Amino acid sequence: MDTIETAETDVVRPTSVDEAVARLAELDDEGKTLAGGQSLLVLFRKGFVSPSAFVSLRAIDELREIAPTAGGGLRIGATVTQYELISHPTIGSTYPALVDAAKCVSSPQVRRRGTIGGNLCHADPTADPPAALIALGASVEIASSDGRRVIPVDELFADYMETVLEPGELLTSVLLPPPATSSAYVKHRLRGIDTAIVGVGVGLTLAGDGVTCDAVQIGLAGAGTIPLRASGAEAVLTGAALTPDAWAEAGRIAAEECEPLDDTEASEWYRRKMVERFVQRAGVLAHERATGQQELSA
Repeated sequence: MDTIETAETDVVRPTSVDEAVARLAELDDEGKTLAGGQSLLVLFRKGFVSPSAFVSLRAIDELREIAPTAGGGLRIGATVTQYELISHPTIGSTYPALVDAAKCVSSPQVRRRGTIGGNLCHADPTADPPAALIALGASVEIASSDGRRVIPVDELFADYMETVLEPGELLTSVLLPPPATSSAYVKHRLRGIDTAIVGVGVGLTLAGDGVTCDAVQIGLAGAGTIPLRASGAEAVLTGAALTPDAWAEAGRIAAEECEPLDDTEASEWYRRKMVERFVQRAGVLAHERATGQQELSA
């Protein structure tokens, strides 16, 4: 493990997860993990964070891997970039909502550098990947000097721009279960590079008739101080025929159960209306993909 001293802060370069968490434990609150740096370095330059050392994750091979799991799911290392998700040969066909979301992240330059783990740990409630991952039923693996633990992705977020990660803990991977029948993520924004005014991910499993919803998960961006799961809307759809009226009712309930932001980008009222509409849009797109009416993301 190398340490590089700079005029402002040190950069530590561990080559394994064990080395990284050991160094983070030593630094306690004074250390910050550095992956793509697309969010953290902006905060650093503006003086919002001032760690005594960055713990760079670039040399840890484990965190760069995308590999199938024994149960038929997928393990995505924390430093896999948004571009790598988009260009992966099978993710677009098996977890299309994740590719939809990755394509929505900021600009091509940011997608080339920004990582899935960094995006989650930044905990921006208007970010795209968290809502898609909630819809896909993802979990995250967290390492520390005490070992590793796994939690559902929707339990990662504690408050606005805050996670449940303790000092000395490191998010190592995203764990996806076997894919649902289909999924989709759609987003409302003003400019292409903007974060979501509202974003909605839907993961859908159909019954054998191709019309009835066997299971569904819905993730929301821009609908609260953290990324949210619309459990009430899910309950309305589960076991029901996926008609336009069913999706409209799910959208209405999702708009009622969320707690949207109210800021210069959009009012609470407007965001609720957009949640209602975009739950319908994401749901219909996921259903069309499941029944072959819409091509999956490539």
